[in-house]
Amino acid sequence: MGSPPGASKFPANRGARPISESLTGLFPVRLPLPRSWVSSGRSPRVPRSAIAIDPQIGVDLVQVAKLRRVFEGRKELQAEVFTEEELRYCRRQRRPFQHLAARYAAKEAVFKGLGTGLTGSMRWQDVETVRGVTGEPRLILRGEAARLAAAQGFRRCAVSLTHAGEYALAAVLFTG
Repeated sequence: MGSPPGASKFPANRGARPISESLTGLFPVRLPLPRSWVSSGRSPRVPRSAIAIDPQIGVDLVQVAKLRRVFEGRKELQAEVFTEEELRYCRRQRRPFQHLAARYAAKEAVFKGLGTGLTGSMRWQDVETVRGVTGEPRLILRGEAARLAAAQGFRRCAVSLTHAGEYALAAVLFTG
């Protein structure tokens, strides 16, 4: 005999309410960190701190209408914040400000992930979102952003972008 529609098979949802109505869906899931890999497939016998630093994440949410109010008709400001390639890509899209908002969120998420915000000699254009071979977003760090990431031991930077309606979101993960 099966469970009623919407009921969870997991004991954490004992009330047999759909997951969306219970608090179960709100609790974070603990994921194990990947073990360091070496050619033998075994973890080396050195302290984790000597191998890599802890991953860092940065997230930013941008309201598209607000970004549009700031940047619409202001080509000089757009050119100060976005690279020529970012502007070229976004202007070709049906909703260019949604795409600009996602790229702006990516820049902010990088600064948050580095733990600095936009400070010192860092520039907006030090962070560029480009399209990878299969169309996925990729980040290029230059200048002070690249120097700071390297100084913190980060060698990789993954990005995820999304936009829906009036919001754009970017999440950036730095790893050693």
